[in-house]
Amino acid sequence: MIKEFAFGTHNRHHFQDANKAGEWEGLDSDTFVSLYDYDEYVRDFCDTKKSLSGFDGLIYMPDEFLLDVDGSSPAKAQEYTQGLLILLKDLDVPYQIYFSGTGFHVGIPGSAFRWKPDKNLHLNVKKALTDAGIFDYADPSVTDKTRIIRLINTRNSKSKLWKIRIDETMLYGSIDAIMEKAKRPGLGKTQVEMECDPVFDVLSLKKTKEAPKEVVSLGRSPDPVNYPCIQKMMTGAALGNRHMVALRLASWLRWLYPEDTVRTIMEEWRKKVTRPDKEFKAEEMVRLVEGCYTGHGGQGYRYGCNDQIMDKFCSNTCKLYKSKKSQDIMGAEDMEKILMDFYTNEPNPINLGALYGQDFPIYPGEVVIIQAPPASMKTMLLQNWITNLKRPTYFMEMEMSPRQIWSRFIMIENDWSQEELANHYKQMRNGMDEKFKYLTVDYSPPFATEIEKRISMLPVKPEIVVVDHMGLFKSRQRDLNMKVEEASQCLMELAVKHNVIVFAVSEINKTAIKEGMDIASSRGSFRIAYNANKLLSVKPFKNEAGLIEFLEVESTKNREKEQLRVRLSVKNTRIYNDTERNGILN
Repeated sequence: MIKEFAFGTHNRHHFQDANKAGEWEGLDSDTFVSLYDYDEYVRDFCDTKKSLSGFDGLIYMPDEFLLDVDGSSPAKAQEYTQGLLILLKDLDVPYQIYFSGTGFHVGIPGSAFRWKPDKNLHLNVKKALTDAGIFDYADPSVTDKTRIIRLINTRNSKSKLWKIRIDETMLYGSIDAIMEKAKRPGLGKTQVEMECDPVFDVLSLKKTKEAPKEVVSLGRSPDPVNYPCIQKMMTGAALGNRHMVALRLASWLRWLYPEDTVRTIMEEWRKKVTRPDKEFKAEEMVRLVEGCYTGHGGQGYRYGCNDQIMDKFCSNTCKLYKSKKSQDIMGAEDMEKILMDFYTNEPNPINLGALYGQDFPIYPGEVVIIQAPPASMKTMLLQNWITNLKRPTYFMEMEMSPRQIWSRFIMIENDWSQEELANHYKQMRNGMDEKFKYLTVDYSPPFATEIEKRISMLPVKPEIVVVDHMGLFKSRQRDLNMKVEEASQCLMELAVKHNVIVFAVSEINKTAIKEGMDIASSRGSFRIAYNANKLLSVKPFKNEAGLIEFLEVESTKNREKEQLRVRLSVKNTRIYNDTERNGILN
């Protein structure tokens, strides 16, 4: 195989055996190498055309495929790289990390792709990586056919820094330390062999390996260490504070990595903060990390923004800072300012009533409980609302499978029958995902206390959070009343802290099924209604065949003056205003 080499961006078209790239390492100047491999035809083409413009030869996957991660600053590129690594871990793709002099490169094995030589290999690679969410973090232009990328252990003329390989521990440290190391070329072996089973099916343009449920949905899993407090703590801790800081770091990392990885990261951190006269012993760190996985009934410790130690490292640049401050104790002046801001700045409510010719605004920071009997189409009703509203939504679906919930959304959006849906996909058509870029679906039941962490790590902050349903949260509480009370409290705090609208489904108790619904009808605890800003009761009506023909939705509780009462007809998966029989509101 042959690669193109370039000495600066204008001195290109030097061709050499791909295995001899190491001969050009160590140059104190800009040196680049082609991302893809070529065969001998590339020389003939360039000799004839005097350029690679319009190159029509076959393209080959290299042993190591490099992903380019840039940002508005090296520190921002560092954050994006951390996010990319989380995704690659979830896909079981090994990697090598490089600092390029301004940003980062992440090398993955060519064996991660199911491919064959092709003139359009670069386009298929781009499609496969886009589908996998790789370009949520990396630069998609890296898949250009004749793309060149900086060679390792060569110097970036702009930053005066070298492209070097770094380990993962350094990536989670200070960006200043990385840049300091990059003032000199790297040492030792630079070619590291990586192998894995194919994950990106370039031939069929589909992933052959599914990502875990946490990341398979439209929204991508974790944008990890983008919190200033964590970044600051990673750089070290003062004497007398080391164990407390270490516990919070390890507790935070515990939700991203397996124990052995966290142990490695924290051991490097321990070495950084230990002192000959005040040693932080290795066995102490081992016990500390272990406790993060075994403590609290296997759920580990959790420290929020208002924790005394976390607060010491807080910064107003954090995306959680505003919501954190909103929970502080306030005087009259501060409260008046909040009220003034509410009326002078557009609060951007969702007017659910407008879908049915009524007025029923729902404001950010509010919890709306949907109470209904079992098998009453309450999930379908919520899906209809979300499809109509098209606001960024985090949908926690803990009953239905991905196939079931996705089928529903597609049928609602297109007003399709089950047969029309089946015919569409039997023809191997796709592209429906483009209509649902606002939607992230999470199918894994969490503890109620975990929701905030999941929301905080989404790449795009949702405006709406849907919980279907409250009784399916994991809990260490054995009593149902205690379980749902805990859940409702967590949802209320989530709405206020993150300024989102929460729709949560609650099934009703046996008494309500027999006698009708009121404010105390939710199954489990009256605290559900107490913690809600608005309570909507859904009552189904069946026809002679036993099928639900229409629903009545009524506001049972609202802390504002507006009320909602509407009769909705059911047609396939569409639920629409009974008074609008000639047209479905959408």
